[in-house]
Amino acid sequence: MLHNKLALMGNARQPSRTAKLATFWITTVLLLFILGTSRQAATTDETETPAAQLNWTSIGPRNAGGWGGKVNAFAYVESNPSVMYIGAGWGNTPRESPSQMGIYRTTDGGAHWTEANQGLTNADGTISSVVNSLWLDQKNPSVVLASTEFGGTFKSSDGGTTWNSVDRFASTRFSQAGAVLYVASRKGVLQSTDDGSTWTVSLSLPQSATTVATAAGVTFAGSGSGDVYQLSGDTWTKLGHPGTGPIHDLAVDPFDTTIVYANVDDKTAWNQNLYGSVDGGNTWTSIQCNCSIGPQAIAFSNVTPHRLYLGDDGSGAILYFKADGNPQPQISRGASGTVDVRYIVPAAGQKADDACYVLQDQGLWFTPTCSSGRISGLSLQVNNTLVYDVAVSPDGMKVEAPLQDNSSTSSQNGGKSWPVSGPAAEGGEARYHPDNSGYCYIAHPDEALFISKDGCATFPQVINILPESLTFDPSNANTLYAVTGEDNGAAQISKSVDKGATWKATGWNFTNPYQVAVAPSDAKSIVVATGTATSPPKLFYSHDGGVTWKQSGAALETQQVSPDQIWFPTHRLYAAFDPKDAQTVLLADHDPKTDNVRIYRSSDGAQTFTLAHTFVQPKPQRPWPVIRRSKEEMRPRRDSFYYATRFYGNRVVFNPAAQSGDPAMVVTTRFGAFLSMDLGTTWKRIDTTAVPHHFIGAAWAQGYVFLASFGEGIIRSNKAIQP
Repeated sequence: MLHNKLALMGNARQPSRTAKLATFWITTVLLLFILGTSRQAATTDETETPAAQLNWTSIGPRNAGGWGGKVNAFAYVESNPSVMYIGAGWGNTPRESPSQMGIYRTTDGGAHWTEANQGLTNADGTISSVVNSLWLDQKNPSVVLASTEFGGTFKSSDGGTTWNSVDRFASTRFSQAGAVLYVASRKGVLQSTDDGSTWTVSLSLPQSATTVATAAGVTFAGSGSGDVYQLSGDTWTKLGHPGTGPIHDLAVDPFDTTIVYANVDDKTAWNQNLYGSVDGGNTWTSIQCNCSIGPQAIAFSNVTPHRLYLGDDGSGAILYFKADGNPQPQISRGASGTVDVRYIVPAAGQKADDACYVLQDQGLWFTPTCSSGRISGLSLQVNNTLVYDVAVSPDGMKVEAPLQDNSSTSSQNGGKSWPVSGPAAEGGEARYHPDNSGYCYIAHPDEALFISKDGCATFPQVINILPESLTFDPSNANTLYAVTGEDNGAAQISKSVDKGATWKATGWNFTNPYQVAVAPSDAKSIVVATGTATSPPKLFYSHDGGVTWKQSGAALETQQVSPDQIWFPTHRLYAAFDPKDAQTVLLADHDPKTDNVRIYRSSDGAQTFTLAHTFVQPKPQRPWPVIRRSKEEMRPRRDSFYYATRFYGNRVVFNPAAQSGDPAMVVTTRFGAFLSMDLGTTWKRIDTTAVPHHFIGAAWAQGYVFLASFGEGIIRSNKAIQP
């Protein structure tokens, strides 16, 4: 997929490999001089070089369409609610996308937020930005604790100004019972009696503790194996086993601690299923919540006995009902304005009602009355959005971004402001016309092709196709190619010769295509990637404009993966041409068994490939869960799944306008972004100073790199790498 200006790329002759090697070393020296002092950083395997110091600026979007981004970690000072802390990560169990925003603090009730990440570092020196939960000592509010996915547990004794590591195992949820503090950890349930400075194992669990909850002095814990435990004195007792997956969260009724509810990451559930117990967790009943997607948040009222608040993934309101074990309770709608709720935190409110803080995929919100009225946003100015793709005009001023859980949005001034909420409900790909950045496109394979003629300010044209992998013909940028499909039909390669207004099938015969790429220097050189989430990937090439096609001899592992091993549908291959040389093709392959990313290189126009590099994914302490739903998110319509890089990234993006030498290129992954100056032989990690480390899309403009991140929107390099 090509992101930037292609028509200006000439048909440059590829230099010899010796000349390339010399150019690489010269360029590398110059790069290190430009970027400043090199910094030792963790690498994904032994062949990667330390990353040069490269700093980043988050350019937004902020308050895009009236929404923020995911928040699932929260703490506040009860005696002074103007002081709050927020973060975002995976939460109690690793479901969906891990937001990576670090920690933000406000002292004026959310009017202004500042980052609070100093000392919040992983063992490799990167920022531990996947924050699962926060806890604050109400008797000494300067003490704050943070549980993180990759850095473990951290403590601050100065109100979040600085942090220190107190345990290196992945941790999720905090709970306090008297003078004892508990945290759910990869090791099990840990306890501390010194405000989190030191921790000991209270309950050892081989598959980790996922959550811990306390009410009226009674403490329960949930495990990754799906069991529930109760603490009595110093002894934990194993209770019942609700559902078929890890315990996502537990809620204990403060008016009757024998009433316990759990939402469980069942293998057949997209979000969670709800279960209730009225005998202290020994036996469990499945509760029909009539949720739109799933009961992601549960919390008991502190005011009304046996009232359970429920946060649905998409209902639009806080739900609540009497928690008495009834499998089909009468559910009421409370305060409206919620969307994808992660957690609900009841707080002191009116005499007959709780106030509620609502943590959702659209930021932190608050209502003074949980059972009625509306909620209001508290963190809209925090740039913690999750961005699927980024397109940038050649001058770097126009920026377009499709978002998760929100529509697309654009900036007309390089990210200084984001006044526009664009089309597409969630996801999609963004493109600017190479010769006329007034034309901009959002390609959404579940909705339509949206075309703007004013730089993404408005989208008057809606083309009734279901496109992905939108790319331009370098000889005539008014000609576009895309993979298109219908709800009841197979995917195919289609072509437009009028800037996308009308489309016709090319007649190229492929089974389950998902990417088409055209060489910027040769319009007749084209590659097409095919396959599904559960079938071997294949790459095809043509050097006569699609008249004839041959299958590439890419040395790929072609093992199939059964559907119940797929976390989320993902296309494996992503191909990109060297902008100056149609014979050089780089191919990223995501290995579904290891999650490693392999980079292959071809020097003969995609006829054959050799392995150039392997990025080894750091082994997570908590594995991604198994969900038997290998279909598209919005609606299953064909066996060629769209969200090829929804979570994995693995995109190869060249600098399209390098003035000399081999064009620089970046690869985005969910465990870092990497730069190569020698066509993929050697790599430098470039996100070590960034807050997020999970990236999807990438783009270049004026030599600057733009990365679409999961947690801080779009980040831009502070220096041009290759003008």
